[in-house]
Amino acid sequence: MSLQSPGSTIIADSRAQKIGAVNGFRGLAILMVILFHLLVPFTSSAPAFPGELDPNGLLAIVAKHGFLGVNIFFVLSGFVLYLPYRTKKRAIDRLADFPHFYWHRAARLLPLYYTVVLVTVALHAKSPAGSHAWYLELGGLLSTLFIFVPHGFMPPSNPVLWSVGVEIWFSLLFPMLILLIARFGLGRLLLLSVVICSAFVVAGHLIAVDRIGMFRPFVGGIFGSCYQFIFGMLVCDLYVKSRDSVSLRRFQSRGLLPGLLLMIAAIYLKDNGPWAVSILYATIFCAGFSMVLLAVLCGAWSANRLFEAWPIQVVGCMCYSIYAWHSIIMVEMIPPDTSPLQDTLRLSFPYLAITILLSALSYRYIEFGHQRDWRSLFLLRNSNSDELAGAGVSRRAESKPAASS
Repeated sequence: MSLQSPGSTIIADSRAQKIGAVNGFRGLAILMVILFHLLVPFTSSAPAFPGELDPNGLLAIVAKHGFLGVNIFFVLSGFVLYLPYRTKKRAIDRLADFPHFYWHRAARLLPLYYTVVLVTVALHAKSPAGSHAWYLELGGLLSTLFIFVPHGFMPPSNPVLWSVGVEIWFSLLFPMLILLIARFGLGRLLLLSVVICSAFVVAGHLIAVDRIGMFRPFVGGIFGSCYQFIFGMLVCDLYVKSRDSVSLRRFQSRGLLPGLLLMIAAIYLKDNGPWAVSILYATIFCAGFSMVLLAVLCGAWSANRLFEAWPIQVVGCMCYSIYAWHSIIMVEMIPPDTSPLQDTLRLSFPYLAITILLSALSYRYIEFGHQRDWRSLFLLRNSNSDELAGAGVSRRAESKPAASS
């Protein structure tokens, strides 16, 4: 999944400092996902260790729905990807602009992705190396085509890579979406995407697949998830519009409580609603989270201060590395089929410590190996003074075309 450069999260313009909350939300999302995977043997519909965790307890309820962190990631990715284009720091006006975007995006996503893929198939493969199944999984992962295959949608050797595959394919669509927004408008595009993706989700649930039960490429793949990124793009659009309007910010900040209630309603409908509604819960959840995100960015209840706290921001900055590595480390340290709750809790701290350490190295040397100032990567350097010092240069350069990075 994509990561905003931490250097862009603290900007001299005080209005833009709230963007740090995006990193905070990413930190929350990755913690949700880790909690979900840690406790899924005890919270699933067919638990490996029944009775060890009260299914009606708060911990079980929170952990059971931790997978929604991925939906949060998708919304946030749409926001971050669209931000430089909405603020006109970059532009995609024609087909000739596509290659530059693809090169920039590939340099951001693929080094870590392929590193994790190679480590996975070399050291963590579920099939014997050199076997037919091994080559099939390797080919699917290298090409990212595995997200279009129902039985390979969640790669056996590292199932969490499915969402990275979806992220990569959304990146392929993104330049075309920019052109469509310019022609038809963001609101129309979002409405159309919700309708089309919902149709794919319904179809995916109606298509029976052996040992899986549904056609996952339609339900969770780019066909069924594209609108979630576009929700994030809409939040970005509304946020940028509100930065120069106190009244608009005040109005949008009122969406915090309604958004939270909508998210809770989506979770309830997933677990208890009629079939036709329960399968579309993600749409309701993403709409609610979009309202929450916009409200926090607009300063609702000063909640942005919570998400801009240094620890949660740093975890959010590293979330791509944490997400990519956490599953294979977890399976090695806390095997889900043989680890009762007591062992899971006992090993959780060393597991988290190793995951964070490896992710920090991965984040520093694989994701941002080209960046010399490691302190800014980990938000240990306040860039406000640096940017303010360069403000005069920036003002003199405003009349010149800005080069996109």
